[in-house]
Amino acid sequence: MIKKKILVDDTKRELCAHGSETFPMTVNHDDLWMFEGKNVPIHWHNELEISLPRLGKARYQVYQKNYEVHPGEGLLLNRNVPHSCDSTDDSRTLYTTILVRPDFLYGDLGSDVERNCFRPFLQNSALPCILLTGKEEWSREALKKLNQVDTLFEEKPFCYELRIKGLLCEAFGLIFSAHDTEFRNVVPASQRELERLEQMLDYLHAHSESVVSLKELADQVHLSREVCCRLFRKMTGKTITKYLEEYRVNQSFSLVQSGRYPMTQIADMVGFSNASRFAGAFRKQFGCNPGEYNSLKQQKQKKDFAECLL
Repeated sequence: MIKKKILVDDTKRELCAHGSETFPMTVNHDDLWMFEGKNVPIHWHNELEISLPRLGKARYQVYQKNYEVHPGEGLLLNRNVPHSCDSTDDSRTLYTTILVRPDFLYGDLGSDVERNCFRPFLQNSALPCILLTGKEEWSREALKKLNQVDTLFEEKPFCYELRIKGLLCEAFGLIFSAHDTEFRNVVPASQRELERLEQMLDYLHAHSESVVSLKELADQVHLSREVCCRLFRKMTGKTITKYLEEYRVNQSFSLVQSGRYPMTQIADMVGFSNASRFAGAFRKQFGCNPGEYNSLKQQKQKKDFAECLL
């Protein structure tokens, strides 16, 4: 089975087009198990993103905070915000993702809608995301409209484009109105910090198969080692060591699945100093040793198939 990947450029900005120039929004129906490593790695994009879990719990890492989103809830992610996603207990997680370019909703740059409604959110680093719990009236109403967007996009009746735009504008109006206090205290996002994170991720990925020098990494962004480490943790919520360990494990996933290589060779191929450290990191992420993964997967598939026949 071909696994899905988030295609990114050298700066880790997502390359996949979301919608078209004439209708810059789309709706995806995703399954975390279909992604390599059963998780969506850190990436960002210019579009606003709304996640609506359908089955299981989606856990989003946004900067230094984790957001656990359950079915019936939603998460609105601001544009250009680095984020990743996995499941909380390695269980299957299905979710709907709505991606929309902001100017599709506000029209011209400098318009009253852009300046008064969207700009306080889009340029506010203190609001990288907003959790929609469904507990408040505005939240329930916004979620209802977002689910209607999903249905319309799937069925595509006549004038669905206009109806989707209207529903999205209503949903964002509800969400923004409920956060007007935060909007009055805009904390401008630092483009420089985002650029530095891009450079650090690029360096880590390019050198992940060998020993990574913290000094050389810090030199890439013209910072001291201490400031470099603090900035990375602030932007990703993880230490450099933790991120690199998870990245190497994810890189090993397809190699382990292939069954073509001994574990010691895979450990060396993806940058672990020895097979023991590789096994420990893999077990931490997937709940079993790499050598056990394929046999446990086959057992689970047989069990699921047997349950389907009952």
